[in-house]
Amino acid sequence: MSGGAVVDFAAVFGAMPTPYLLMTPDLVIAEANDAYLATTGRTRSEIVGQPVFEAFPGNPSETQADGGASAIHDSFVRARDTLQPDTMPLHEYDIPDGAGGFSKRFWSLISTPVLDTEGRCAYLLQRAEDVTDFVREQERAGIDSSALQRRVLEVESDLFARSVELADARAAEAVSAGRLAALAGIALRLAGAQTVAELVSVVTEGGLALVGSPGGAVAVRQGDVLASVVSDGLGGERTQAAYGAVPVSGPLPVSVASRTGRPVFLPDRAACLAFAPEMADVVEATGAVAFASLPLRTADRDVGVLTIAWDAPHEFGPAEVELLTAFAAQCSQSVDRIQTREAELRSARQLAALAELALTLGRAETVHALTRDLVDRGLTVLGARGGAVAVTDPDDPATLRLVITDGLGTDTPDIYGQLPLAGPLPACVAARTRRPVVLHDAAECAAMTPDMTPVVSDTGCEAWVALPLETGGRLVGSLTIGWAEPQAFTPTEMEVVVAFAAQAAQALDRLQTRVAERTALTALAGTVEALQRSLLSEPPAPDHLQVAVRYLPAARLAQVGGDWYDSFVLADGRTVLVIGDVAGHDSHSAAAMAQVRNVLRGVAHHSGGRPAEVLTGLDCAMRDLAIGTLATAVLASVEQTPADAARGARVLRWSNAGHPAPLLVLPDGTVEVLERPADLLLGVDPERPRSDHAHELAPGSTVLLYTDGLIERRGVPLDDGVAWLAGLVQRLRHLPLEELCDRVLDELDGQVEDDVALLAIRAHPQDRPRPPDAPAVPLPEGHSALSRG
Repeated sequence: MSGGAVVDFAAVFGAMPTPYLLMTPDLVIAEANDAYLATTGRTRSEIVGQPVFEAFPGNPSETQADGGASAIHDSFVRARDTLQPDTMPLHEYDIPDGAGGFSKRFWSLISTPVLDTEGRCAYLLQRAEDVTDFVREQERAGIDSSALQRRVLEVESDLFARSVELADARAAEAVSAGRLAALAGIALRLAGAQTVAELVSVVTEGGLALVGSPGGAVAVRQGDVLASVVSDGLGGERTQAAYGAVPVSGPLPVSVASRTGRPVFLPDRAACLAFAPEMADVVEATGAVAFASLPLRTADRDVGVLTIAWDAPHEFGPAEVELLTAFAAQCSQSVDRIQTREAELRSARQLAALAELALTLGRAETVHALTRDLVDRGLTVLGARGGAVAVTDPDDPATLRLVITDGLGTDTPDIYGQLPLAGPLPACVAARTRRPVVLHDAAECAAMTPDMTPVVSDTGCEAWVALPLETGGRLVGSLTIGWAEPQAFTPTEMEVVVAFAAQAAQALDRLQTRVAERTALTALAGTVEALQRSLLSEPPAPDHLQVAVRYLPAARLAQVGGDWYDSFVLADGRTVLVIGDVAGHDSHSAAAMAQVRNVLRGVAHHSGGRPAEVLTGLDCAMRDLAIGTLATAVLASVEQTPADAARGARVLRWSNAGHPAPLLVLPDGTVEVLERPADLLLGVDPERPRSDHAHELAPGSTVLLYTDGLIERRGVPLDDGVAWLAGLVQRLRHLPLEELCDRVLDELDGQVEDDVALLAIRAHPQDRPRPPDAPAVPLPEGHSALSRG
């Protein structure tokens, strides 16, 4: 019997139908089987551990001259000392009848020595066969004693042979049952393996012991390569490194078994060397001399090979081959299940990565960010080391500019960051031909172009896929992906890569469109803002009156509003202050604002009227010139009569066309909202009368005119915004006027939803020099320094 399975010989001994007694060399009973106990009417506890002649004391029959206890003793000694089986002559014995008496029975006794590993007698095995019925039958037939003795010996020999055959059969059945039971247990453990590494562990810890093997390997087919996990019993890391990946086309048994679908059995070293010269290195590396490589296959595909090794010659009989084939079939099912489960998990991860990638790529703002997200969140699901996105250079269509991830090496951007579209590398070919380029390993890379050899060396990637990035029939670039190990690229994996490329193409197209739009809008915004600021001229600084202005556009790219400020001095010396807001936030409102501003200047200079009169004239002009817009405005003038000048006071006179009320900050810190009934917006009804309002400006007073963008907040009442501004300028009143304006806008932190225009004046005392922080600006020739009343 071959194999190293553990056989329960005690069970075999106990199940034998022939009575057997096992004794030590000093004739102490070590064990008796069930048939012996039943025949002698004893229990195991009564005889085991007892000297045989004490357990079975003499009886009347043992005083016969031709035998007895001494003859039995001599037979035991002969078998023990000669190390040969010894057969007792036919003898009649008294056997307990179970009722306290004895019955006479004829027994045939054979004593057989059981040797230890050093050839000495370890036990005596006595077979006792009851031949009473046979003897009585022979006596009735008139057979004499000598003939009977010969006949008994013949029967004993035949019985012994039959007994040995039966014992061997029972033992073989026990071994087979034990191996099948062990195989069933291994099958259960294989069913629980979740990875190929766990499967190899089960094979190593249980399956190999079943067939007496010290080590083996499980190879999984990956395209044209067999990736093996080798157990530690075959040379450890050195063997794993040498034979962890072998080609299917190779000469080794594992390759031949995979390629042909037939098992390979090599029973000894000579068979190994005769099979392939390369087996000499395998034998040396593993220390094994016998091998079996069995293909692992399912109904529809080749999944790999199971290889089992032995460190001594091994016979492959029919039963052994049958067992190995059954073991391989179990491994095939487990590998197929593991691969199917891994494929399902991989598919689920890939689908999740695709969904997440779509969201992530939609947020990418640069090609660098897009490439990073594509690799970090997408290609890693496929086990890729890195990738690159190539885009055509807008200034040079014959050139590709590549953004390369760090996984392909820190120096690669310098080497491959710019490539000719007509170049031989996969990124160029995919972009130029609009067809995918697939390279499974380094050999295919070198076969495509010699230029790929340094690419493989520089990046550490042997397998590559390059796909064109197209959207709406328009080429936007190419996506290149690299793997460190050779790849088989299953149809499912290629579908995922193509899906990644499609998402990358859409994201890249969106990104390029957005960048182009942003560039154009930025240029337009700069032009429009420059135009708008050109209309916001520097204010004058008459006498001791200081004017400060600010303009803060809202965060809307290429959108300008109708907010404006203006300040100028009339011929009679009055300083005019204007703050206004034309409805809308586009180029039309900006154009309307320019028209309204210029018309207002003309009306004010021509009429020389009070603020209400000027606004009425402006309203009429807007109607007559078909400006066609609505606007709010506050028009104010700072006036000073000789009497006012004598006491150092000025008068602020204003008219309000639906605009936020001015704020007056007195020298003592009192803040007054100059809230008066406001008149209609400009552009509604030019015939509606407008009103003037006046308030004295004490020396040191400050007035703020502003547009609603300064005080409006979404969800906040307008009155709360006015109160906030009043409190703020009260705290800041001690600051120089220019700094006060800066601090007010700083409070907004750039977070405004509408444009902000701000005009502030401060009436410095005229009996003291003008403050250094309020430098004088010469008035235009012909203007009076004094204002009329």
